[in-house]
Amino acid sequence: AVVSTQSGHYGRGAPGGNGDLYRALGQSKIIDDMLKKNIRSVHVYCVDNILVKIPDPLFIGCCLERESDCGAKVVSKAHPTEAVGVICICNGKVKVVEYSEISTETAHLTGDNGKLLFSQGNICNHYFTTSFLRKVIENHADDLAFHIAKKEKSTDCDSALIPLL
Repeated sequence: AVVSTQSGHYGRGAPGGNGDLYRALGQSKIIDDMLKKNIRSVHVYCVDNILVKIPDPLFIGCCLERESDCGAKVVSKAHPTEAVGVICICNGKVKVVEYSEISTETAHLTGDNGKLLFSQGNICNHYFTTSFLRKVIENHADDLAFHIAKKEKSTDCDSALIPLL
């Protein structure tokens, strides 16, 4: 990660993000172990969602009843420019588009009913079958795009920042 301050740009370490799950499951062979143990599905959430209910029986039950390979629990955005990614269709594929990747104009688009078109806020609460995860790891891991989520965070630890060389 790169932090910009008035005195310059500084490098900081950062985890690979939520999408790094696929690489980690494949490289560590955890997905193989889950399949050997006949684990058919998993409920996944990101570390910064402290309000998530694990396990969420309604969400998991809905995914199981519909025989879904994957599911994403969403919340309606509070306002068009709320700093949350949205789940939408982009170039024919369902994906998460980060709030920093969508224009202000697009974020404000509404349908005939007056509601936001891009309102399905991604709260990083997902359901996956292990067979789906295997397919993603084997066939699509290199196709997954990194997203830049611009965070405005004040810091009082400038002494811990390391200048880029």
